[in-house]
Amino acid sequence: MTPRIICLFMLSLVLPGAAASAGEPDAALPQAASSGWFENPARTRGLTGTTALPLHAGEGFIGQQALFFTVAEVGLSDRVSVNFASATPFQLMFTETSFSLLGGIKLTTPLSEKLHLAVGVQGGTYDSDFPGSLGHHSAVAAYGTLTYGTGDANLSLTVQPIYVWARDDDGGLMVLPMLGGFLRLGEHWGLTGEVALSPVRAMADAFAFATAGARLMGQRWSVDLGVLAGQQLRGQDVPAFVPGASFLFHWR
Repeated sequence: MTPRIICLFMLSLVLPGAAASAGEPDAALPQAASSGWFENPARTRGLTGTTALPLHAGEGFIGQQALFFTVAEVGLSDRVSVNFASATPFQLMFTETSFSLLGGIKLTTPLSEKLHLAVGVQGGTYDSDFPGSLGHHSAVAAYGTLTYGTGDANLSLTVQPIYVWARDDDGGLMVLPMLGGFLRLGEHWGLTGEVALSPVRAMADAFAFATAGARLMGQRWSVDLGVLAGQQLRGQDVPAFVPGASFLFHWR
């Protein structure tokens, strides 16, 4: 991947939001899984993307996503959440010039017992002298996510236009459709993954990526271990494989 594609992808990791917040208005307490297992605390997200499943009022999490971004999400109500992300702690370990902050708001609603819709807007800025980062970038995105299923088995479709610009650059628009899913195979683990394809050229060529991995979880924590395969659609014939991990602490 070229440096510009890498910058767009890093922004896309957090622009969909750290999680979704939706639920029935009277869902004051977490609902137990139908199998008798505890409720999946990371049901609101995939390896890199988001779902539209409920984040209860007052529920939230904080942690490291892909070991690069420090992320946090808090449910203000059963239908509204705010999220924040920053790579500054990671950047400061390697560079002197570093600052990044992204934030957004998400509104969700249940369309039926198993179908949820989430919409939101997010934006922020990223600046670093890390090699290949291309300096200061800003981004804004609007998105929509449809999720069918439960916290133990679900499929999500997200469509997200992202506009990214930099100093002395007119910037570009990237539209990123993403299809992802999760399947819980035991009380403390499951499998998850996504596939995304950008059909619109942005600051560089269009690109595609896929992720696959495992999720380990307890009632107050989750760990995602996976691999990302990305390929620039022009100028690169083989995908690049990157391992990753996310560690999140959850509260209710």
